[in-house]
Amino acid sequence: MCPFVADDEAVGMGGTIAKYVSEGFNIVKAVFSYGESSHPHFQEAVMISKRIEETEKASKFIGIEKTIFLGLRDTKVKADVETSNAMQMVKDLIKEYKPIKIYIPSSIDPHPDHQAVNKTVLCTVDSFRKKYPVYEFEVWNILQGNKPMLFEDITNFYKKKLKYMKYFTSQWQYMYLLWLPVYFRSRQYGKKHGCKLAEKFYKVR
Repeated sequence: MCPFVADDEAVGMGGTIAKYVSEGFNIVKAVFSYGESSHPHFQEAVMISKRIEETEKASKFIGIEKTIFLGLRDTKVKADVETSNAMQMVKDLIKEYKPIKIYIPSSIDPHPDHQAVNKTVLCTVDSFRKKYPVYEFEVWNILQGNKPMLFEDITNFYKKKLKYMKYFTSQWQYMYLLWLPVYFRSRQYGKKHGCKLAEKFYKVR
């Protein structure tokens, strides 16, 4: 999976991660940015250190096999992709790990860095002759996409998802804002999928 910052996937697919780990799948997380600008009153080096520390603890808790930071600048992912080897880094990771599924932020997420990650990964995937299944997860989405959808029943993993979200203590103000939307989305998608709680993904490749 390729989140913009290390907590995005906790919001969009934390239950699915826990479910896949329980089923024996190895999860690799390629984080585009440290998110160093989330607290402008702290030095960037301090925030980077904090975010790496909490991410490593969170990954260990949920069972993520490997976490890789690509190191693109917060709020400047689009510009950095154009002037760095970010696409090559993503390509190398795909070659190394040969994923059976790739998860990325949604193209209709209002956050421009999320859109930039989406475009970068899709362009990279499309450069391969082999077809890799790619799914979009939701973070700040307001609009609903008109794309093929996949629902994952996370009823038995919802509590673990919430615990996973709590590991990102530096981002708690954002997590708090998303707490209720995450719950109501899970209930809504659960009803559509015939279960109590679910996460929704858009199949884009």
